[in-house]
Amino acid sequence: MRPEEGVVQIRVVSEMTPRELAQAVGGFRKTYVSDWEEWLNTPASDEVRKFASILRKWQATRPHRLRSTREEAEHEAPFLDDLVEWAQPHLAAVEGITLASIHAVQPPQCNAMDELWSIFTQLPVSGSATCVGISKAILLLTNGRIGPAFDSNVRKRLRIDHIKSPRDWIAVLAQIGSDVRSFERRWGVPLSEAVPPQFRHLEAGRLYDMALGPRESGTGPPS
Repeated sequence: MRPEEGVVQIRVVSEMTPRELAQAVGGFRKTYVSDWEEWLNTPASDEVRKFASILRKWQATRPHRLRSTREEAEHEAPFLDDLVEWAQPHLAAVEGITLASIHAVQPPQCNAMDELWSIFTQLPVSGSATCVGISKAILLLTNGRIGPAFDSNVRKRLRIDHIKSPRDWIAVLAQIGSDVRSFERRWGVPLSEAVPPQFRHLEAGRLYDMALGPRESGTGPPS
C-alpha cells in the first residue's frame, strides 16, 4: 500500500510564511520545551525513568493509568522497561526514517512501525493506548524524527480524528512530510532554518509538533 492512499491532503505548515512558522514554533508551551531538552540530555542509564516521567506529565494514556517502571513495580509485568526493550529492534529498523523520507518507506520499515504501534498500545496498565499515547512514546524514542504527537491540538489543526491503525499513521505521516516539503520548496529554506535559532537542532517531526501543538498562554493559536 502506498502510504498516502486514502488520506486527505494535509496543508498546514505549507500555508505559513517562514515568519509565521517561526512564531508558531516559538509559541509552543514552554514546559514542553523544557521537557524535551531534558529528554535529549538524559543518559541511557536513566532513559526509562525519564520516559515514564514525561509520558505521565504529558498525560499520554489518559484516562488510563500508565504502566510503571520495573523499579517502581506497581503492577504485574510487563513494565515500561519491557516495552522499551521490545521496541529496540524495531526502532533500529526505522533509524533512517524521517518526515522527509517516510513517503518512500519500504515493507520492512512498515512492518517495524506496525510492531512499534502494537507494542505501545500496551502503555496503560489496563485498556489500550490511543494514537495520542503511541505517537508521544515514539516521538520520544526517535528523538523527534517520527512525529508529531497526535494530541487533540495537533489533530484539530490537521482536521483529523483519532488514527486507528499503524498503516493510517504512516499515511498521515507521509502527508505531513509532503506538507513540509511543500513549505521548503515554496520558500527555498529548510524547515529547520525557518524556526527560531534555539530550536534549529531539533528534528522535523518535533518541529512540526511544536508548530501545531499546545500554545504558551497568551500567544494564541498557530496561524
